[in-house]
Amino acid sequence: IERVQRVANGVTEALNPDGVRIMQFNGAAAGQTVFHLHFHIIPVFEGAPLKRHAGEKADMTQLESLAKSIRAAIK
Repeated sequence: IERVQRVANGVTEALNPDGVRIMQFNGAAAGQTVFHLHFHIIPVFEGAPLKRHAGEKADMTQLESLAKSIRAAIK
């Protein structure tokens, strides 16, 4: 949980969202697609709808840029 908090703080610092959701899914019926314990740290922006857990792929170049910013913000 300490690592989840560190990453969530890094997401908050790097992306400046209005809030952050921390989610963990158990079982296929709950939307779990990778069957091990893992957490989703999701920045939330006012007015932006939350997308489905799985489905359309994100742009990998954009993801790498976001990841770089988040890594730099994690203390």
